Amino acid sequence: MSHFHSIQESRRGIAREASHGPAATSWFQALAAWLGRRRLRQDLSDLDDRLLDDVGIPREAVRQFGKPPWRP
Repeated sequence: MSHFHSIQESRRGIAREASHGPAATSWFQALAAWLGRRRLRQDLSDLDDRLLDDVGIPREAVRQFGKPPWRP
């Protein structure tokens, strides 16, 4: 393989890696949102009825938090 072809292959590899950047970033953002929702739902389900009443969240709403974290 000539030096020219080697450079061309390197450029293609860099372009391929760069094209995955935004997709990977959005995937990590989605994962962070899912984990945040999961943590929030778990924290709220740990509260007793008095504390939930203080913040204005009915217990019935907290029961719905058993759904998967990817569902908003």
